[in-house]
Amino acid sequence: MIYHWEGKDAVAPIAAAIHLGYFPPSVKTGKELAFLLRQQLPFRKGVGQREVGTILQLGQGRKGETVFILAVGRKPDLVLKTIKKMLPLLDEDPTNYLFINCKAYLNRNNPMEVKARPRLCGWYNAIGQLVDQVQRNL
Repeated sequence: MIYHWEGKDAVAPIAAAIHLGYFPPSVKTGKELAFLLRQQLPFRKGVGQREVGTILQLGQGRKGETVFILAVGRKPDLVLKTIKKMLPLLDEDPTNYLFINCKAYLNRNNPMEVKARPRLCGWYNAIGQLVDQVQRNL
């Protein structure tokens, strides 16, 4: 399970934290969200250029799945294609890895509804919905 994103913000790290049970899947108030965003979540402010293309393991999910994050930078197709082509060279089965594009989900998943809700709470709750869908499909 690899949550990937551009690397500029905390979308994938928050998705991984929700997946691992460190953060709740939804918030109701700005105060609740502000508390969560103050926590010392790794990579909550994005990553530097050196971390782009590096797969970072964050933990094990409830069903034993390993949860990773991956910053893909400005050329996501290049990074993802390279990683997917390298997996067989490392004796890894590419079908064992699920790549989840966090930004594409947020942009595709009813962006008008997300914008209509209080801005940050709607954004956070949309990430929680993404994680819920991923966990149901395991």
